[in-house]
Amino acid sequence: MKSFHRVLWAICCVAIPSSAALAEGLGGLSQAVDTPRPASGIAEELTVIFDYREDYRALSFGFQPSDRLEIGISFPAYDTGTGSSSGNELSFGLRLLDEGPFIPSLSAGIVGFGSDDRGSGEYIVAGKTFGSLHAAVGLGWGRYALQNTPERGSDEGTIRTDHLFAGDTAPFASLVWNTGIEGLVVAAEYSGLSGDAAEDTYAASLSYEVFDGLTVSGLVNNQDSLGLRLSFQANPTRAVLQDNIGRGPHPYLENTAARANRPQPNAQQVFDLLEERLEKEDIQISRFAMGDQTIDITASSRSDVNVARTTGRVLRVLSAVAPARITTFRVTQNTGAFDSAVMVVDRAGLDRAIGQPDAAEQAWNATSFAASPMERPDALHESVFEPGLTYGILPSFKADFVTSDSLELTGTLTANARYSFSPQTLIEGALGYRFLNQWTQADPPAEPGIRSDLTSYTPDEIYLQSLTTRHRFRLAPQLYSRVSAGLFERAYGGVSGEVIWRAPEQNFALGLEATYVQKRAYEDWFGFEDADATTVIGSLYANVGQNGDFIILDAGQHLAGDFAVGLTVGRNYSNGWRIAASTSWSEETDAPLKFGAALAIPLSWTTPQGGKGTTDLSVGGPSGDFGSRVSGTGLLYDELRASDRKRIEDAWGEFWN
Repeated sequence: MKSFHRVLWAICCVAIPSSAALAEGLGGLSQAVDTPRPASGIAEELTVIFDYREDYRALSFGFQPSDRLEIGISFPAYDTGTGSSSGNELSFGLRLLDEGPFIPSLSAGIVGFGSDDRGSGEYIVAGKTFGSLHAAVGLGWGRYALQNTPERGSDEGTIRTDHLFAGDTAPFASLVWNTGIEGLVVAAEYSGLSGDAAEDTYAASLSYEVFDGLTVSGLVNNQDSLGLRLSFQANPTRAVLQDNIGRGPHPYLENTAARANRPQPNAQQVFDLLEERLEKEDIQISRFAMGDQTIDITASSRSDVNVARTTGRVLRVLSAVAPARITTFRVTQNTGAFDSAVMVVDRAGLDRAIGQPDAAEQAWNATSFAASPMERPDALHESVFEPGLTYGILPSFKADFVTSDSLELTGTLTANARYSFSPQTLIEGALGYRFLNQWTQADPPAEPGIRSDLTSYTPDEIYLQSLTTRHRFRLAPQLYSRVSAGLFERAYGGVSGEVIWRAPEQNFALGLEATYVQKRAYEDWFGFEDADATTVIGSLYANVGQNGDFIILDAGQHLAGDFAVGLTVGRNYSNGWRIAASTSWSEETDAPLKFGAALAIPLSWTTPQGGKGTTDLSVGGPSGDFGSRVSGTGLLYDELRASDRKRIEDAWGEFWN
């Protein structure tokens, strides 16, 4: 299979010149060429789209959390002829009726929710499939009905709703034909939009799926517009490779009473057998102790992010090698810095689950969670930490919305190094160099800004991105702490402290971070400007629903001294995928909400070698002065979330795999 990373490279890097474009994308929702069509109806579908035209560029993310709802986040940039402007759009599409043998599907959508700028609009669309042809007709408001492209009004307030499905309307229609040639699709559409070249707009596209999920489309219309669209489509629940390739779990053996004259293995024998068999599963034991009735083990997989499956495989082997007198298995979760929780498993409960149709549920009912004790007795085996240095060089490519209004592609080369003194204490640093599309350096402002002065930093030479030391420790069994100091990011350096309360049996955690920073010098690696800030931010981390869904709510004093609230919602998948969207509100501004999106795509989803590494994509970020916090301090929940009780429960269907 061709490398997945080539997909990401293609999405980021392709750009061709084109003539003036009237039409625009659809905010990440389902579309023909530039008009809406009903959603696919496939839950968990994810799409990343890059549109490139001379006066319009956009990067969009689309996601279907269910088979009826689709959500889009788009970052468009416009060339108005007299200058450039950029937008930020949150969009929703909802299928109201399913397609039947004689009736069409019916969907409604809002593009640019809460905004009334040139990209916003609403629609209702009906669609019907005829063999390899899909037809759609609809009625649009806003951008889909305007005869030109001025703003619908001016943004006032955080969210506008008075213009939704109001005002003039115009029809649109489309045909999408799967040609039967593998990967080749043709689309044509009509809309009532007028332009310089014609009263109505007719558009067409020719799309070809280059390889798994990556589609390249050429776009043209009768308004003298040409364009290119790259889209990558994936479903986190459907791996590119066969699930569990190359794996085969050890059989589970039910416990039987020891015969009178049959000796039972001692602790050393159990450990030796356990270590040998788990090594074949790529599972490492860092601690092992055996008592009269309990085996206590700390184990982790080198390649599998699914804690439930790893735990199941540890218990399968334990069932075969543990003496008959052992009634309880205690499996401790370790995040590197912390023993974060203990899964206490009743051996008899596992025995009863074997061969039952609800075996996974019974295994879960035999499992409870407890906090790891602060002090534990000596163990037969306990790994000794060896201090060491790790380093690497990583190129990254981003669509730049902060230093450019034209959505320029930027390339940055980052060299990272970390020296770990212990599992809890480390020092790390990063050097960066932006080798593609430097910004034009602006003169430093009379008074340093919060984020808006980013272009005052030297753009065209190697810079010190960060240099920090961090220590993590527990104050109590359920209380985790961190202190950090140094240069956290390119704009700020200082000291930071954090405390998180996290009970293993709960589905939420509470955190508090306090940070004092000074503004870093614009042209000096280690210097500072005469400006400082203090932030105090409380956080709620909650796991909700049944699909790995989570919410993070942050509130408190931010860098500008303003009170602000941040909201992140997303989904953690048991295979390592992570999808999230975020926004923030500040008391100091009534501007429309700005949104960000982030993806983490696991290597195990695309390669047979597996591994815990991810390819990360993100857009948006700390560009505004208000509602902004310091990054790079090392938030603890990023380390702890993998062992959340709810996250393990959501993945428990993999326990017996």
